[in-house]
Amino acid sequence: METKTTNPTSGFLFAPNTKYNNKVMLLARILLKIAVIVLPLAILAGGGYYFYKTFGTIRKLESEVSQLKEKTSQLDQNLPEFLYSDHLAYMNAQSLEFQLADLQLSNAAQQDTNSVYTLYDDFTRKLSRNNGVKLDTKTQQEAMTKWPQMLLNKDLTNLQNQMTAANTALDKSYKEYLATLPPPQITSAAGYSYQTVKTEKGTHGVYLIKVPLSSVTVKTVAAISSDCGNNCATKSLAEYVKENNGYAGMNGSYICPPDYASCAGKTNTFDYAFFASNHDKWLNKKALTWFKTGMFTFSGHSYSFYKKTSEYGGGGVDAAISNYPSLLKNGEVVLNDSELTAYQRLKGMKGAIGVGGENLYLALISNATMEEAAYVMKTLGAKHALNLDGGGTSAMYINGGYVVGPGRALPNSIVLVK
Repeated sequence: METKTTNPTSGFLFAPNTKYNNKVMLLARILLKIAVIVLPLAILAGGGYYFYKTFGTIRKLESEVSQLKEKTSQLDQNLPEFLYSDHLAYMNAQSLEFQLADLQLSNAAQQDTNSVYTLYDDFTRKLSRNNGVKLDTKTQQEAMTKWPQMLLNKDLTNLQNQMTAANTALDKSYKEYLATLPPPQITSAAGYSYQTVKTEKGTHGVYLIKVPLSSVTVKTVAAISSDCGNNCATKSLAEYVKENNGYAGMNGSYICPPDYASCAGKTNTFDYAFFASNHDKWLNKKALTWFKTGMFTFSGHSYSFYKKTSEYGGGGVDAAISNYPSLLKNGEVVLNDSELTAYQRLKGMKGAIGVGGENLYLALISNATMEEAAYVMKTLGAKHALNLDGGGTSAMYINGGYVVGPGRALPNSIVLVK
Protein backbone atom coordinates (compact mmCIF):
# COMPACT_ATOMS: atom_id res chain seq x y z
CA MET A 1 0.00 0.00 0.00
CA GLU A 2 1.33 3.39 -1.06
CA THR A 3 2.15 5.70 1.83
CA LYS A 4 1.40 9.49 1.60
CA THR A 5 3.81 12.02 3.16
CA THR A 6 3.45 15.69 3.95
CA ASN A 7 5.97 18.39 3.06
CA PRO A 8 6.12 20.49 6.13
CA THR A 9 7.45 23.45 4.22
CA SER A 10 4.75 23.74 1.58
CA GLY A 11 1.85 22.36 3.45
CA PHE A 12 0.74 20.61 0.21
CA LEU A 13 0.10 16.99 -0.33
CA PHE A 14 2.58 15.42 -2.68
CA ALA A 15 2.46 12.25 -4.49
CA PRO A 16 5.44 9.90 -4.07
CA ASN A 17 6.75 11.18 -7.52
CA THR A 18 9.12 13.91 -6.39
CA LYS A 19 9.92 15.24 -9.90
CA TYR A 20 6.28 15.75 -10.65
CA ASN A 21 5.75 17.35 -7.37
CA ASN A 22 8.49 19.87 -7.98
CA LYS A 23 6.80 21.08 -11.23
CA VAL A 24 3.51 21.47 -9.54
CA MET A 25 5.13 23.42 -6.79
CA LEU A 26 6.83 25.73 -9.27
CA LEU A 27 3.55 26.39 -11.05
CA ALA A 28 1.88 27.17 -7.76
CA ARG A 29 4.58 29.66 -6.93
CA ILE A 30 4.15 31.40 -10.30
CA LEU A 31 0.39 31.54 -9.90
CA LEU A 32 0.83 32.94 -6.41
CA LYS A 33 3.05 35.71 -7.70
CA ILE A 34 0.56 36.51 -10.48
CA ALA A 35 -2.25 36.57 -7.93
CA VAL A 36 -0.25 38.93 -5.73
CA ILE A 37 0.04 41.34 -8.70
CA VAL A 38 -3.36 40.84 -10.38
CA LEU A 39 -5.62 40.78 -7.32
CA PRO A 40 -4.80 44.32 -6.23
CA LEU A 41 -5.22 45.45 -9.83
CA ALA A 42 -8.59 43.72 -9.97
CA ILE A 43 -9.60 45.26 -6.69
CA LEU A 44 -8.36 48.61 -7.88
CA ALA A 45 -10.21 48.21 -11.16
CA GLY A 46 -13.45 47.27 -9.39
CA GLY A 47 -13.06 50.11 -6.95
CA GLY A 48 -12.35 52.48 -9.79
CA TYR A 49 -15.47 51.46 -11.58
CA TYR A 50 -17.46 51.90 -8.42
CA PHE A 51 -15.77 55.22 -7.82
CA TYR A 52 -16.52 56.23 -11.40
CA LYS A 53 -20.15 55.33 -10.99
CA THR A 54 -20.35 57.15 -7.64
CA PHE A 55 -18.52 60.19 -8.93
CA GLY A 56 -20.87 60.32 -11.92
CA THR A 57 -23.82 60.24 -9.58
CA ILE A 58 -22.27 63.01 -7.50
CA ARG A 59 -21.63 65.07 -10.59
CA LYS A 60 -25.18 64.48 -11.66
CA LEU A 61 -26.46 65.48 -8.24
CA GLU A 62 -24.24 68.51 -8.25
CA SER A 63 -25.63 69.43 -11.65
CA GLU A 64 -29.16 68.97 -10.43
CA VAL A 65 -28.38 70.97 -7.29
CA SER A 66 -26.85 73.64 -9.47
CA GLN A 67 -29.96 73.68 -11.64
CA LEU A 68 -32.15 73.76 -8.55
CA LYS A 69 -30.11 76.63 -7.18
CA GLU A 70 -30.50 78.43 -10.47
CA LYS A 71 -34.23 77.81 -10.46
CA THR A 72 -34.38 78.92 -6.84
CA SER A 73 -32.43 82.01 -7.73
CA GLN A 74 -34.84 82.72 -10.56
CA LEU A 75 -37.76 82.18 -8.17
CA ASP A 76 -36.17 84.59 -5.73
CA GLN A 77 -36.01 87.13 -8.52
CA ASN A 78 -39.48 86.46 -9.96
CA LEU A 79 -41.43 86.05 -6.74
CA PRO A 80 -41.31 89.75 -5.85
CA GLU A 81 -42.52 90.57 -9.38
CA PHE A 82 -45.42 88.18 -8.98
CA LEU A 83 -46.23 89.64 -5.62
CA TYR A 84 -45.91 93.15 -7.05
CA SER A 85 -48.35 92.31 -9.81
CA ASP A 86 -50.82 91.22 -7.18
CA HIS A 87 -49.99 94.29 -5.14
CA LEU A 88 -50.42 96.51 -8.17
CA ALA A 89 -53.82 95.00 -8.87
CA TYR A 90 -54.78 95.67 -5.26
CA MET A 91 -53.50 99.24 -5.48
CA ASN A 92 -55.42 99.77 -8.71
CA ALA A 93 -58.57 98.48 -7.06
CA GLN A 94 -57.92 100.69 -4.05
CA SER A 95 -57.28 103.65 -6.34
CA LEU A 96 -60.59 103.05 -8.06
CA GLU A 97 -62.29 102.93 -4.67
CA PHE A 98 -60.66 106.23 -3.72
CA GLN A 99 -61.65 107.77 -7.05
CA LEU A 100 -65.21 106.54 -6.57
CA ALA A 101 -65.25 107.93 -3.04
CA ASP A 102 -63.88 111.26 -4.33
CA LEU A 103 -66.46 111.27 -7.10
CA GLN A 104 -69.23 110.56 -4.63
CA LEU A 105 -67.96 113.35 -2.40
CA SER A 106 -67.71 115.62 -5.43
CA ASN A 107 -71.27 114.73 -6.47
CA ALA A 108 -72.46 115.30 -2.94
CA ALA A 109 -70.66 118.65 -2.87
CA GLN A 110 -72.17 119.55 -6.26
CA GLN A 111 -75.62 118.60 -5.01
CA ASP A 112 -75.05 120.76 -1.95
CA THR A 113 -73.91 123.62 -4.17
CA ASN A 114 -76.96 123.23 -6.42
CA SER A 115 -79.14 123.21 -3.33
CA VAL A 116 -77.51 126.45 -2.20
CA TYR A 117 -78.24 128.11 -5.53
CA THR A 118 -81.84 126.90 -5.45
CA LEU A 119 -82.28 128.23 -1.94
CA TYR A 120 -80.70 131.53 -2.95
CA ASP A 121 -83.04 131.90 -5.92
CA ASP A 122 -85.96 131.28 -3.57
CA PHE A 123 -84.54 133.79 -1.12
CA THR A 124 -84.14 136.59 -3.68
CA ARG A 125 -87.66 136.02 -4.95
CA LYS A 126 -89.16 136.05 -1.46
CA LEU A 127 -87.03 139.02 -0.40
CA SER A 128 -88.26 140.97 -3.43
CA ARG A 129 -91.84 139.91 -2.68
CA ASN A 130 -91.66 141.05 0.94
CA ASN A 131 -89.87 144.29 0.06
CA GLY A 132 -92.57 144.95 -2.52
CA VAL A 133 -95.19 145.15 0.21
CA LYS A 134 -92.80 147.01 2.52
CA LEU A 135 -92.26 144.28 5.11
CA ASP A 136 -89.24 144.38 7.42
CA THR A 137 -86.44 142.28 5.87
CA LYS A 138 -83.44 143.86 7.64
CA THR A 139 -82.49 140.68 9.52
CA GLN A 140 -82.50 138.57 6.37
CA GLN A 141 -80.51 141.15 4.40
CA GLU A 142 -77.86 141.29 7.13
CA ALA A 143 -77.60 137.50 7.10
CA MET A 144 -77.20 137.58 3.33
CA THR A 145 -74.00 139.68 3.57
CA LYS A 146 -72.19 136.72 5.22
CA TRP A 147 -73.18 134.13 2.64
CA PRO A 148 -70.58 134.85 -0.08
CA GLN A 149 -67.70 134.15 2.33
CA MET A 150 -69.41 131.00 3.58
CA LEU A 151 -69.71 129.83 -0.02
CA LEU A 152 -66.00 130.54 -0.65
CA ASN A 153 -65.14 128.59 2.50
CA LYS A 154 -67.36 125.73 1.27
CA ASP A 155 -69.26 125.89 4.55
CA LEU A 156 -72.29 124.59 2.65
CA THR A 157 -74.17 122.93 5.48
CA ASN A 158 -74.32 126.07 7.62
CA LEU A 159 -75.04 128.14 4.53
CA GLN A 160 -78.01 125.95 3.62
CA ASN A 161 -79.29 126.10 7.18
CA GLN A 162 -79.08 129.91 7.23
CA MET A 163 -80.77 130.25 3.85
CA THR A 164 -83.55 127.87 4.87
CA ALA A 165 -84.10 129.81 8.08
CA ALA A 166 -84.18 133.10 6.16
CA ASN A 167 -86.71 131.74 3.65
CA THR A 168 -88.88 130.38 6.45
CA ALA A 169 -88.81 133.76 8.20
CA LEU A 170 -89.73 135.59 4.97
CA ASP A 171 -92.64 133.19 4.34
CA LYS A 172 -93.88 133.58 7.90
CA SER A 173 -93.77 137.36 7.67
CA TYR A 174 -95.59 137.35 4.33
CA LYS A 175 -98.25 134.95 5.58
CA GLU A 176 -98.88 137.20 8.57
CA TYR A 177 -99.15 140.13 6.17
CA LEU A 178 -101.71 138.31 4.00
CA ALA A 179 -103.79 137.55 7.08
CA THR A 180 -104.18 141.28 7.70
CA LEU A 181 -105.58 141.97 4.22
CA PRO A 182 -109.32 142.21 3.61
CA PRO A 183 -110.78 139.47 1.41
CA PRO A 184 -110.56 140.26 -2.27
CA GLN A 185 -113.38 142.25 -3.76
CA ILE A 186 -115.43 140.15 -6.16
CA THR A 187 -115.95 142.08 -9.35
CA SER A 188 -119.25 142.16 -11.15
CA ALA A 189 -117.67 140.76 -14.30
CA ALA A 190 -119.39 137.64 -15.48
CA GLY A 191 -117.44 134.50 -14.84
CA TYR A 192 -115.04 135.78 -12.16
CA SER A 193 -115.05 134.76 -8.50
CA TYR A 194 -112.76 134.30 -5.55
CA GLN A 195 -113.38 130.93 -3.92
CA THR A 196 -112.08 128.93 -1.02
CA VAL A 197 -111.64 125.42 -2.38
CA LYS A 198 -111.26 122.42 -0.10
CA THR A 199 -109.66 119.27 -1.52
CA GLU A 200 -108.24 116.04 -0.12
CA LYS A 201 -104.83 117.75 -0.23
CA GLY A 202 -105.79 120.95 1.56
CA THR A 203 -107.78 124.19 1.36
CA HIS A 204 -106.76 127.05 -0.93
CA GLY A 205 -107.97 130.45 -2.03
CA VAL A 206 -108.58 130.56 -5.79
CA TYR A 207 -108.88 133.55 -8.12
CA LEU A 208 -111.03 132.07 -10.88
CA ILE A 209 -112.34 132.99 -14.29
CA LYS A 210 -114.84 130.35 -15.36
CA VAL A 211 -116.76 130.98 -18.56
CA PRO A 212 -118.47 128.86 -21.21
CA LEU A 213 -115.97 128.30 -24.00
CA SER A 214 -118.75 129.00 -26.47
CA SER A 215 -119.03 132.58 -25.14
CA VAL A 216 -115.41 133.61 -25.70
CA THR A 217 -112.58 133.44 -28.18
CA VAL A 218 -109.23 132.45 -26.70
CA LYS A 219 -106.17 134.33 -27.97
CA THR A 220 -102.59 133.52 -27.05
CA VAL A 221 -100.60 136.70 -27.62
CA ALA A 222 -96.94 137.66 -27.41
CA ALA A 223 -94.94 140.88 -27.48
CA ILE A 224 -92.55 139.24 -29.99
CA SER A 225 -93.22 138.09 -33.54
CA SER A 226 -90.31 135.64 -33.82
CA ASP A 227 -88.19 133.43 -31.56
CA CYS A 228 -86.20 135.40 -29.02
CA GLY A 229 -83.10 134.33 -27.06
CA ASN A 230 -82.52 137.28 -24.71
CA ASN A 231 -83.96 140.65 -23.66
CA CYS A 232 -87.29 139.73 -25.20
CA ALA A 233 -89.99 142.35 -25.52
CA THR A 234 -92.68 142.41 -22.85
CA LYS A 235 -95.98 144.11 -22.08
CA SER A 236 -98.22 144.36 -19.07
CA LEU A 237 -101.26 142.12 -18.93
CA ALA A 238 -103.49 145.19 -19.08
CA GLU A 239 -101.84 146.21 -22.37
CA TYR A 240 -102.41 142.78 -23.88
CA VAL A 241 -106.10 142.80 -22.92
CA LYS A 242 -106.75 146.35 -24.14
CA GLU A 243 -104.84 145.94 -27.42
CA ASN A 244 -106.89 142.85 -28.27
CA ASN A 245 -110.27 144.31 -27.25
CA GLY A 246 -110.46 141.60 -24.62
CA TYR A 247 -112.43 141.61 -21.44
CA ALA A 248 -110.16 139.34 -19.37
CA GLY A 249 -106.68 137.89 -19.38
CA MET A 250 -104.05 136.01 -17.40
CA ASN A 251 -100.31 135.42 -17.46
CA GLY A 252 -99.10 132.65 -19.78
CA SER A 253 -96.25 130.11 -19.81
CA TYR A 254 -93.10 130.03 -17.68
CA ILE A 255 -90.72 132.90 -18.38
CA CYS A 256 -87.14 133.65 -17.32
CA PRO A 257 -87.63 136.89 -15.35
CA PRO A 258 -85.01 139.66 -15.18
CA ASP A 259 -84.88 139.63 -11.38
CA TYR A 260 -83.45 136.07 -11.29
CA ALA A 261 -79.66 135.95 -11.49
CA SER A 262 -79.86 132.56 -13.21
CA CYS A 263 -81.73 134.22 -16.09
CA ALA A 264 -78.80 136.41 -17.08
CA GLY A 265 -78.31 136.01 -20.82
CA LYS A 266 -81.88 134.84 -21.47
CA THR A 267 -84.03 137.52 -19.88
CA ASN A 268 -87.77 137.34 -20.52
CA THR A 269 -87.47 134.26 -22.71
CA PHE A 270 -89.87 131.35 -22.81
CA ASP A 271 -88.85 128.02 -24.30
CA TYR A 272 -92.20 126.38 -24.93
CA ALA A 273 -94.22 126.05 -28.12
CA PHE A 274 -96.60 128.99 -28.35
CA PHE A 275 -98.96 130.09 -31.12
CA ALA A 276 -98.91 133.87 -31.57
CA SER A 277 -102.53 134.49 -32.54
CA ASN A 278 -101.95 138.02 -33.85
CA HIS A 279 -99.07 136.88 -36.08
CA ASP A 280 -100.70 133.57 -37.04
CA LYS A 281 -97.45 131.65 -36.42
CA TRP A 282 -95.78 129.27 -34.03
CA LEU A 283 -93.05 130.54 -31.75
CA ASN A 284 -90.45 128.03 -30.55
CA LYS A 285 -91.85 125.60 -33.09
CA LYS A 286 -89.09 123.07 -32.35
CA ALA A 287 -90.65 122.58 -28.92
CA LEU A 288 -93.69 120.94 -30.54
CA THR A 289 -91.71 117.68 -30.33
CA TRP A 290 -91.27 117.91 -26.56
CA PHE A 291 -92.92 115.14 -24.58
CA LYS A 292 -92.63 116.45 -21.02
CA THR A 293 -94.72 119.52 -21.72
CA GLY A 294 -98.47 119.55 -22.23
CA MET A 295 -100.49 121.79 -24.55
CA PHE A 296 -103.92 123.30 -25.18
CA THR A 297 -104.90 124.38 -28.69
CA PHE A 298 -108.01 126.38 -29.60
CA SER A 299 -109.80 126.76 -32.87
CA GLY A 300 -112.94 128.89 -32.82
CA HIS A 301 -114.89 127.73 -29.76
CA SER A 302 -113.41 124.24 -29.70
CA TYR A 303 -110.26 122.98 -28.05
CA SER A 304 -107.83 120.06 -27.98
CA PHE A 305 -105.69 118.96 -25.06
CA TYR A 306 -102.41 117.06 -25.30
CA LYS A 307 -100.84 115.62 -22.18
CA LYS A 308 -97.62 115.55 -24.22
CA THR A 309 -96.98 118.35 -26.68
CA SER A 310 -95.42 115.79 -29.02
CA GLU A 311 -98.88 114.22 -29.47
CA TYR A 312 -99.98 117.24 -31.50
CA GLY A 313 -100.25 116.10 -35.10
CA GLY A 314 -100.44 119.49 -36.77
CA GLY A 315 -103.41 121.28 -38.22
CA GLY A 316 -104.76 124.80 -38.09
CA VAL A 317 -105.20 126.54 -34.74
CA ASP A 318 -106.18 130.03 -33.62
CA ALA A 319 -104.39 129.84 -30.29
CA ALA A 320 -102.10 127.43 -28.43
CA ILE A 321 -100.03 127.39 -25.27
CA SER A 322 -97.71 124.72 -23.89
CA ASN A 323 -96.03 124.45 -20.53
CA TYR A 324 -95.21 121.80 -17.95
CA PRO A 325 -96.46 119.78 -16.28
CA SER A 326 -99.87 118.61 -17.39
CA LEU A 327 -102.09 118.52 -14.30
CA LEU A 328 -105.24 116.65 -15.34
CA LYS A 329 -106.33 114.41 -18.18
CA ASN A 330 -109.85 113.00 -18.34
CA GLY A 331 -110.47 114.20 -14.81
CA GLU A 332 -107.49 112.39 -13.28
CA VAL A 333 -104.33 113.91 -11.79
CA VAL A 334 -101.49 112.99 -14.15
CA LEU A 335 -98.49 114.97 -12.92
CA ASN A 336 -95.48 112.93 -11.79
CA ASP A 337 -94.17 114.37 -8.54
CA SER A 338 -90.71 112.85 -9.10
CA GLU A 339 -90.31 115.00 -12.25
CA LEU A 340 -91.15 118.28 -10.52
CA THR A 341 -88.50 120.82 -9.68
CA ALA A 342 -87.89 121.98 -6.12
CA TYR A 343 -89.44 125.31 -7.12
CA GLN A 344 -92.62 123.55 -8.22
CA ARG A 345 -92.86 121.68 -4.94
CA LEU A 346 -92.79 124.91 -2.95
CA LYS A 347 -96.03 126.39 -1.78
CA GLY A 348 -96.90 129.59 -3.59
CA MET A 349 -99.20 131.09 -6.18
CA LYS A 350 -99.77 128.59 -8.99
CA GLY A 351 -101.38 129.34 -12.35
CA ALA A 352 -103.46 126.92 -14.41
CA ILE A 353 -105.69 126.71 -17.47
CA GLY A 354 -108.32 124.01 -17.84
CA VAL A 355 -111.41 122.90 -19.70
CA GLY A 356 -114.23 120.84 -18.30
CA GLY A 357 -117.69 120.28 -19.69
CA GLU A 358 -118.57 123.48 -21.55
CA ASN A 359 -116.38 125.70 -19.40
CA LEU A 360 -112.95 127.27 -19.70
CA TYR A 361 -111.02 127.80 -16.45
CA LEU A 362 -108.28 130.32 -15.76
CA ALA A 363 -107.10 130.03 -12.15
CA LEU A 364 -104.53 131.45 -9.78
CA ILE A 365 -104.30 129.20 -6.72
CA SER A 366 -102.74 130.63 -3.57
CA ASN A 367 -100.30 128.90 -1.21
CA ALA A 368 -100.27 125.64 -3.15
CA THR A 369 -97.78 123.06 -4.33
CA MET A 370 -98.08 121.81 -7.90
CA GLU A 371 -99.85 118.67 -6.75
CA GLU A 372 -102.27 120.67 -4.61
CA ALA A 373 -103.03 122.90 -7.60
CA ALA A 374 -103.92 119.84 -9.67
CA TYR A 375 -106.41 118.70 -7.05
CA VAL A 376 -107.91 122.20 -6.89
CA MET A 377 -108.50 122.16 -10.65
CA LYS A 378 -110.10 118.74 -10.36
CA THR A 379 -112.38 119.91 -7.55
CA LEU A 380 -113.40 122.99 -9.57
CA GLY A 381 -114.65 120.69 -12.33
CA ALA A 382 -111.87 120.80 -14.92
CA LYS A 383 -111.46 117.67 -17.04
CA HIS A 384 -108.09 118.60 -18.54
CA ALA A 385 -105.66 121.09 -16.98
CA LEU A 386 -102.21 122.50 -17.64
CA ASN A 387 -99.86 124.35 -15.30
CA LEU A 388 -98.98 127.96 -16.15
CA ASP A 389 -96.55 130.43 -14.61
CA GLY A 390 -97.24 131.78 -11.14
CA GLY A 391 -95.32 133.28 -8.24
CA GLY A 392 -94.19 136.84 -8.94
CA THR A 393 -95.45 136.58 -12.53
CA SER A 394 -99.04 135.94 -11.44
CA ALA A 395 -101.51 138.36 -12.97
CA MET A 396 -105.26 138.30 -13.65
CA TYR A 397 -107.14 141.16 -15.26
CA ILE A 398 -110.89 141.49 -15.74
CA ASN A 399 -113.55 144.20 -16.01
CA GLY A 400 -110.96 146.92 -16.61
CA GLY A 401 -108.72 146.15 -13.61
CA TYR A 402 -106.41 143.70 -11.92
CA VAL A 403 -107.74 141.20 -9.41
CA VAL A 404 -104.21 139.77 -9.07
CA GLY A 405 -101.05 141.55 -10.05
CA PRO A 406 -99.98 143.31 -12.17
CA GLY A 407 -96.91 141.19 -11.42
CA ARG A 408 -93.97 141.21 -13.84
CA ALA A 409 -94.04 142.44 -17.42
CA LEU A 410 -94.96 139.50 -19.63
CA PRO A 411 -93.54 138.23 -22.93
CA ASN A 412 -96.81 136.27 -23.50
CA SER A 413 -100.30 135.95 -22.07
CA ILE A 414 -103.80 134.54 -22.57
CA VAL A 415 -106.59 136.95 -23.53
CA LEU A 416 -110.32 136.23 -23.64
CA VAL A 417 -112.34 138.13 -26.21
CA LYS A 418 -116.12 138.15 -26.31
